[in-house]
Amino acid sequence: MVEIETFLKGVDGGFVQVEACRTPPPDLDYIEGAIRLSVDGLEIIGTEEWDYVDQLWCYIAEMVTKVQSSGYAETHFPDQPIKLSFQATGSRVLVTAKIGEEVKRANASAADLLEAVKAAGMSFFRKMSELAPDNSYSEAQQELSV
Repeated sequence: MVEIETFLKGVDGGFVQVEACRTPPPDLDYIEGAIRLSVDGLEIIGTEEWDYVDQLWCYIAEMVTKVQSSGYAETHFPDQPIKLSFQATGSRVLVTAKIGEEVKRANASAADLLEAVKAAGMSFFRKMSELAPDNSYSEAQQELSV
């Protein structure tokens, strides 16, 4: 089972689920937040790995296209020394996060992972179009809809 939640970082430093946010982020050029990605209860990335969350979602959207076409995709977080990768192996995908020297891995059904990433990403971008209507995420949304 793949679970994905997105959070925005508040001015107080706390995290709020993006769906619960009612006001725009303080800096629309640098939207701080986090993505919690868990596979079968194992958290691969979470709020400790916060970054510029809208940029990170754009990178992950691109990963969806790449893993579907070539079987492998990776990205680095916008402003953290963290690498996230997806490696397709048959009907499964190995999800790996390299956080400094620590490596977290989980194996997920490819269908479950891609469905969860696409749904969570589209939900995030829909909410961001309400909170930050001047920011365009159309390219990322297109990649998630493939």
